[in-house]
Amino acid sequence: MSASAGIEPIVRVEGLSKIYRPTPAWMRALVRTAIRSDVVALDGVSFAVGRGEVCALVGPNGAGKTTTFRVLVGLTTPSAGRASVMGLDCETESVAVRRLVGWMPAEERSLLMRLTCAENLYFHGRLQGLKGNDLRSRIVSTLDRLGLGDRAEDAVVSLSAGMRARLQLARALLHDPIVLVLDEPTGSVDPVAAHELLGIITSIVEERGLAAVISSHRLEEIEALQSHVVLLDDGQVRYDGDLEALRRTWDRPRLELRFGGAAEARDAVARVQASGAGEAEVLDGGTVIVTALGGATVGRVMDSLGPLLASVTDVREVTTPLRDVLAQMYRRGARSVTS
Repeated sequence: MSASAGIEPIVRVEGLSKIYRPTPAWMRALVRTAIRSDVVALDGVSFAVGRGEVCALVGPNGAGKTTTFRVLVGLTTPSAGRASVMGLDCETESVAVRRLVGWMPAEERSLLMRLTCAENLYFHGRLQGLKGNDLRSRIVSTLDRLGLGDRAEDAVVSLSAGMRARLQLARALLHDPIVLVLDEPTGSVDPVAAHELLGIITSIVEERGLAAVISSHRLEEIEALQSHVVLLDDGQVRYDGDLEALRRTWDRPRLELRFGGAAEARDAVARVQASGAGEAEVLDGGTVIVTALGGATVGRVMDSLGPLLASVTDVREVTTPLRDVLAQMYRRGARSVTS
């Protein structure tokens, strides 16, 4: 479990486990999906998030991201372990924790579609104990900060998906929380709107010194955040640290080589693969992509070309896509790697 160096943790998750038990036989006819055997959603998850820090929870569907969030906001009781915000236990002191946490669920269903933006925030603010001039001024300033000031009296049903996502974020921020818990905040919006929303989130976290825990399936967003990352798989932590440390651990050198013609490119692929220095493929015409194997250096890859080295017209190092780095890590079954 680690927060960024020198940052005092505000959010702590320690040995968190959640097991959903089988649905009793008498109840199975009454529920939409009956559980017939134990389902392990979380298995000893630990991490910490400090003030001014964005922590991204990443993993495939069923990895345990939403369950972790639901425990943090007091909607789910853990089977073992503990989650806390500012020292308050998320299970036994959930009412107090909710005063400190701004929660943005993945679904839009929590928005009241026939009410206006201002009315949605008013309703939520009253639930948080806000009232009077303080609540009204917060609604105005929060909508303005999220770029919705001119849509305050518009019904939510008339808003675009991007604007609804902003309204959900506005609702999470209205009561001035110290922690943001954002479950797939950009899941329903287009890439441009997603980029803008993430920019707003990161700037607010920095301005107010918040701690934010965010999940996303879009790996390019996680890279753009340059955040603390917790990778989950089957309810367990595979990695807890920063992206650069993850790349240093799991990335393999990749080279783009350009040759004078297709024949040289094909010969180069054969030579590299025969040497065992790397995996190689012809990208197009005379361009070859080489991924080093077994700790091979760039120098070894170049040496494997032999006399074809004189035919190389251009060479450059290529950054491995984050999805490939993660796929490699998951394939190798690494667990609990901490930077």
